[in-house]
Amino acid sequence: MGKEEEPIEIILERLPREKILALAQNEKVDANILDTIGRKHLNDEEVCRAVLKHPGVSLATLSYVARHANPSFAEALAHDEALLGRFPEIRHALLANPTLGLEVKEQIQKETEGAGFGPPREGEGKKKDLSRMIRELSTGQRLALAKKGNKEVRMILIRDPNEMIALEVVSSPRITDSEVLYISQMRDVSEKVLRAIANSRKYRSHKEIVLNLLHNPKTPVSISLGLGIPRLSDRELAGLARNRNIPGAVSRAAAMVLEKRKKPPTPLAGKGH
Repeated sequence: MGKEEEPIEIILERLPREKILALAQNEKVDANILDTIGRKHLNDEEVCRAVLKHPGVSLATLSYVARHANPSFAEALAHDEALLGRFPEIRHALLANPTLGLEVKEQIQKETEGAGFGPPREGEGKKKDLSRMIRELSTGQRLALAKKGNKEVRMILIRDPNEMIALEVVSSPRITDSEVLYISQMRDVSEKVLRAIANSRKYRSHKEIVLNLLHNPKTPVSISLGLGIPRLSDRELAGLARNRNIPGAVSRAAAMVLEKRKKPPTPLAGKGH
């Protein structure tokens, strides 16, 4: 049998910084490699910027970097109009960054209020008309739209006061992972929607969606505690432990796991010299 291939993480750890940067700048590099570089080199702003500007970078990678960036880098991202123009969803990841200043977060919040995936654009009036039209539909018609409508329609119906319709949006065969990633951090959706996402095997294996749910104060505590907090990295646990917007039981659970990892292992009884 041939020799097993080494994981990407191990290969990248052996590379010097200049080769890591060159990879991040290579337009042909695989998205999985970009994701690993972004997560492993959060403290290297030049490398991270190369990852963020890459045409093949995924929304999950962008969201992770924005959520975990240090204060100065996070603030720089919050003012990067070119990047926010390409990926307005990053604003929501920045809002979940515990190191970002309150003043900057308030500005980001103003930009995102009532704007769907991003700031108001030329078609915002049309969007309001669409919202009004959808509200005037019957329950059965809105249910059908939730299953067959486009992304714009789904983003309106996910906030429908009828939970049955909002749940239909989440189960729609047309919904994308990036939409669910966005929904998982929304605070104006039904708890049942967040519960449905958390109960999906597919989405429970999506790290960024799990982190969004854990940082969302609307997620029921019982759901958060069952999302595999002990499997998070030290950095992710620290961010969760510092988050004062989520239920105390969740932040304490993260702090306890982190504290337990730092303790030296207890010697086995009867193994003395």
